Amino acid sequence: MASLPVLAQEAEEQEAAPVVVESTVVGDVDPEKASTTQNLTIPLDELKLLARPLTLEELQVEAAAWFFLLKEKVMEISSVEVAIKRENQAIQDSRDAAAAVETAKAKLTEAEVALEEATEGTPEYETATQQFEEAKAALNEAEQKVKEILESQEESEEDEGIKEAVQEAEKEEEITKARNILEEARKEREDLTAGSDAYNAATEQIDRLDAALVDLESAKEDLEGAIPDSPEFQEVSQQVEEARTRAIQAAEALTDAGLAPEEAQPETSVESEEVEQELEQVASDLDPTQEQATTDAGEETNAGEETDAGEEAGEAAERLEGVDETLTEVAEAEADLKNQLVANVTELQGEQTALTDRLKVILDALEAKGGDATSYRKYIEAVSVIELDLEDTEGLGVRLVSWLQSEEGGLRWAINIARFIGILLASWIAAEVLSRIVNRTLSNIGGTSALFREFVVMVTHRGTLVIGTLLALTSLGLSLGPLLAVVGGASFVLAFALQTNLGNFASGLMLMVNKPFDVGDEVKIAGYWANVVSITLSNTKIKDFNGNIITLPNNTVWGGDIINYTHSDKRRLGFNIYVSFDQDIDQIQDIWFEIAKSHPQVLETPGPTIFPWSSSYEGRIGVGLKAWSETGPYWSIYVDLLKLLQKRFQEAGIELAMPAHGIRFIDGSPKASLPLAIDREKDIELPNE
Repeated sequence: MASLPVLAQEAEEQEAAPVVVESTVVGDVDPEKASTTQNLTIPLDELKLLARPLTLEELQVEAAAWFFLLKEKVMEISSVEVAIKRENQAIQDSRDAAAAVETAKAKLTEAEVALEEATEGTPEYETATQQFEEAKAALNEAEQKVKEILESQEESEEDEGIKEAVQEAEKEEEITKARNILEEARKEREDLTAGSDAYNAATEQIDRLDAALVDLESAKEDLEGAIPDSPEFQEVSQQVEEARTRAIQAAEALTDAGLAPEEAQPETSVESEEVEQELEQVASDLDPTQEQATTDAGEETNAGEETDAGEEAGEAAERLEGVDETLTEVAEAEADLKNQLVANVTELQGEQTALTDRLKVILDALEAKGGDATSYRKYIEAVSVIELDLEDTEGLGVRLVSWLQSEEGGLRWAINIARFIGILLASWIAAEVLSRIVNRTLSNIGGTSALFREFVVMVTHRGTLVIGTLLALTSLGLSLGPLLAVVGGASFVLAFALQTNLGNFASGLMLMVNKPFDVGDEVKIAGYWANVVSITLSNTKIKDFNGNIITLPNNTVWGGDIINYTHSDKRRLGFNIYVSFDQDIDQIQDIWFEIAKSHPQVLETPGPTIFPWSSSYEGRIGVGLKAWSETGPYWSIYVDLLKLLQKRFQEAGIELAMPAHGIRFIDGSPKASLPLAIDREKDIELPNE
């Protein structure tokens, strides 16, 4: 534990002075010589066992190999994220273009109506003509937006990374459609008669599609564990494509057989080629309009011929017919494709998490043997940040659903949270059981104070809960090293700031262990005669005979004299009286013995006693009258005996002598003494004025 503050101090120094990383890959290594990357989905516990016997140099090779795999996965994710952003922009552009076309159509319709109702040469006709010009401007704007969409589409096709991501999304969407067809076919089969030829034929086709999808999932799992660009990777990739082709063909066969009606199938996106064709068709429909509008504008009055504005508006409206609907379909197709890209990138991020976990295992082993993993960990920290587009609500929903279904996402966290709750529950049960065992054990041990027993039970209970909580945190993937370092550093600082409190804590422990008094005892501590109310690790509370609560630090209590009047079961009570020197002591003894023996709560053994004494024998004798009783009723017996003693002394004519004090005048004059009614002897010297 002494090293924890040092670790915390070093951690603070590292945070204060950022480490400059000159190179990510440490050392001159060849990642192809790595041995632990043969299976990329190797369980973490197995990877730890494989990394244990490796040397520092070998671990550097393994770290570099896993790092390059992680980097390649991050690059793949980046390409898909760029594709998602392009798709979001394309969706917005398509919707803007559709809105522009719809606005242009509305303006053309309004202008056509206005031109039909107006007469040439009138102000109304001029207004209608102006409306027509505005409609043509809106048409030009719509055409420009469509051209921008086509240009963006061409740029995306030129980017190989984005093109590959889109193609992969389209393939996955086809498989999603095949799964939907399988579900619909199973529903349709329920309407057929079991055992009939149609039922058997449908079952055969359904089983064929089901088997193809199972083979596809199996091939994908094998592909995840294969090293990219390796011969095994190429072979498994071919198996994935073959399984995908079989699944698509089986789905088409079910559709052709009428087992999955088109109206029952969920809507899917339009493929990128179809999207491009739709956009090109829109552009070709709009271009002639633009050329016609330009020609009409140039020949409006120069040729001396006027074109019928109403006919021109009608032709423009006819050319725009269906363009806005087409653009809306394009936007919907792009949205479906974007959602598939989001689902794909979520899956890729799960694969990145799996690679990161395995790289961390190697880095832990590397650092344990003296290696430097700072650069790798900084890279992991940098690439692990996920940026979300909050404006894309639909995409966020897809991400959430995909993450919840991912083995490295929602499912993983669900398992970890279940483990966390399970460990907490188990630790709570263990804390209850252990605390009861400790309480029962200490109760059977004689001489153990109730406070000490409660303290040990509390420490056992809370300590078990703390240990259980720390173990539960590890199930969530949290490292306890930094946490313990922070706790160690904080405890090191607090030890200096709270020295007095720690001293009280130590004194409290000593009070519990040595048990000089317990709660309810009548004690005299720090000059106070009172009853103990409570004892904690920091202070002790007592209540005096006036009802005042006094709180004393445990340092004060343990550092001074402690008198416990109720420590044993028996307690001696008594009275110290003064009688004249000529008084019969035997008479006093007889009276006292008679009184003590007459009280039912005064103990016979040990019996009452009397002890006469005097320090000066100057006309008076002190007599100590003692008896024993149970500790509990002590004060009630004391009061009873005092009353009886007073009554019997009055009956016997015994008078008590008053203590006297001498007053001396310090001036050389003769001494004079005056009797003072004070309850004790004391010489008081007064100066002579």
